[in-house]
Amino acid sequence: MKAFVASCIVGVFAFNEDGELIDKVLFPKKVEEVAERLSKIKEGDLVKEEHKLVKALSMAGYDEIVWSKHSDVSGVNTVFQKSNLGDDKLQSEFRGYAIKFKWANTQAEINEILTKVNIALTKTKLREVKKDKIIMQAISSLDELDRTINIFSEHMREWYGLHFPEMSRLVSTNEKYAEIITANGKKFNIPDKNLNKTAEKSGGMDFSDEDIKTIRAYSKSILDMFKLKEEVTKYIENETKNEMPNISAIAGPLLAARLLQYAGGLEKMAKMPASTIQLLGAEKALFRHLRGEGKAPKFGVIFGHPYIQRADKDKKGKIARLIASKLSLASRFDFFSKTDKSADLKKELEEQVEKTLK
Repeated sequence: MKAFVASCIVGVFAFNEDGELIDKVLFPKKVEEVAERLSKIKEGDLVKEEHKLVKALSMAGYDEIVWSKHSDVSGVNTVFQKSNLGDDKLQSEFRGYAIKFKWANTQAEINEILTKVNIALTKTKLREVKKDKIIMQAISSLDELDRTINIFSEHMREWYGLHFPEMSRLVSTNEKYAEIITANGKKFNIPDKNLNKTAEKSGGMDFSDEDIKTIRAYSKSILDMFKLKEEVTKYIENETKNEMPNISAIAGPLLAARLLQYAGGLEKMAKMPASTIQLLGAEKALFRHLRGEGKAPKFGVIFGHPYIQRADKDKKGKIARLIASKLSLASRFDFFSKTDKSADLKKELEEQVEKTLK
């Protein structure tokens, strides 16, 4: 028999091929311990709850364990499968399981724990030794925060939309949307004239005081994540400028950090030819091209560079080559000589780009 094993903040869960829950081992309800376990799981390590569950499944007659990690368990046939049935099932059901198995009492409590775990995971990632590794972890954490914020914000809009459906089209940014809910609660309390006037004619349902209390706690957790995102972004910008001033001058600090992430470190980037740097982040497209399934990519993540964005379509490839060439030189200065040539490199690039764009 086959079992699908997946993990979340609540613990480790196993499902059969019909998607039915067959067993579980819960994590301790302590933020630091949950964050530690999730961090180890993401790195591919086996935590004790996983080991306990897999052994129990084996004894129950399950001879194949499918999960989205490359980890072996002695005496058990484990199979790696990304985004499998277990992951999908747990993603949609973990909140219900948390309450069903008395790991948490309310949705608000789950949201609070989830926010704290995300913050703890971010802080854990920032405790790496090498500066370039810290920057790589920070940009990865920033991406995770973005994804989490987007998911939380989507649910917030759907949830509060039952009470005030018209507000979603009137407030475009998720941060502002969360601020309004956190500060005011019920739609009739919103001081903005346009929103207040719309609220009077709103077709949304009434929310009880308990409903409002819960969704305000939820929106507050989103604001906390926006604040953390701002702090992490500033941290990345400062550390990138300090650690690799030349790359930062050419690419901008955030794009520089992303290039570092795809390169696998400053040393690796410094040893890369310009052509490889140009395609960092476009590996999948390149492999498809090599298999004869598409055109050769002209650029990877450097596509986000302002110079490439403003260039005409027929000149984007040329601009990408110029930027990659300067990044190759900049990375060598940053790693080998530790010499700040950022002003000269930036000026040279500007002149070359302007000449090409004419």
